[in-house]
Amino acid sequence: MNSETFKSQILIKRPRYANSRIPIIQAFANKGKSKSEYSQFGPIYELYIYAFILGLKRNLNLPLPNRNLTTEFIEVGKWKRDSTLVDFLLMIIFSHCEEIGFTWNQLEDMEEAQLNGVINDIITFIESYANGGLEYLQKEYEQNNLLNSPYMFIDLLAESCVNTLEYENPTTLVVEEQDEDLVTSTIKLIEQGETSNTEFKSTLRINLHTNQPDDKMELSCIKTLAGFMNTKSGTLLIGISDTKEILGLDADFKSFGNKHDLLDEFQKHLDNLIEKYMGNSAFAALALSFPEIEGKMICRLNVDFRKNGPIFVKNKGIEEFYIRRSASTKALNPSEMMSYIENHWD
Repeated sequence: MNSETFKSQILIKRPRYANSRIPIIQAFANKGKSKSEYSQFGPIYELYIYAFILGLKRNLNLPLPNRNLTTEFIEVGKWKRDSTLVDFLLMIIFSHCEEIGFTWNQLEDMEEAQLNGVINDIITFIESYANGGLEYLQKEYEQNNLLNSPYMFIDLLAESCVNTLEYENPTTLVVEEQDEDLVTSTIKLIEQGETSNTEFKSTLRINLHTNQPDDKMELSCIKTLAGFMNTKSGTLLIGISDTKEILGLDADFKSFGNKHDLLDEFQKHLDNLIEKYMGNSAFAALALSFPEIEGKMICRLNVDFRKNGPIFVKNKGIEEFYIRRSASTKALNPSEMMSYIENHWD
């Protein structure tokens, strides 16, 4: 049996869920014209896939009760045809062949009865982890621990990826001392221009067209930091234009008025932005310095890839997810995020 035939046999199966999960399904899934309590979520099949992934990530393998206590779901292939979520589900299943009890080489030599047994085991695999994920959601829902946001499942998945080892996070940026190597390496980064590892921003907060503070400028810097944390280590240089012109931080400094220590005000404002948009856990991935290039002070932020889990940007009550692509920062939609997180923080 080839892989496409094997896949088609899985797509006609109808997984089941426990009747005891119906309340949580009614709370989360949209059914026809009926909107759920959490109206931003889609139909039951999406909830089922999300629950399966959560169960698998948290190792919550919970077998279904007796058949008379379960409800049959629609065929996998009807979970919105050509859905990337269904393909993603199958990709996860096929990466757990040994846990289910088969290898691709064995499939070629199996009789029909054995193949049917493997397919049934795959459906049981889906049902058990989905049941575990739904139980987890049900407990969190009953304890009022869930934040009603469009990215709830992404947040829960990200929590599952975080390293459980305790460590002390800094709650502010630590400024590195300036030395000759820092200046030399910064000049080299500027000369090389923007890349997937280096980004330039003219200012932290000032819109140079209006000469006024602008939230969009601040958010642009934050998105870049988050993109590096979620993709690979990199450097953000503030006070450098896209054309490599060394502008310095004077425009930002002037926005703080007649304060005694403008550099300190700049740093405190940057601290506040990071805490506001990404939370205190982001500080552990950042190193701050202020090299002087051609007599002008710029801000350099070295950013580490977050090995212990992804970072999200909280923008006007909505959590957003960013990565680096070439020399730019890109936002991912929920299905892209799920695949990306699964691949990068397995």
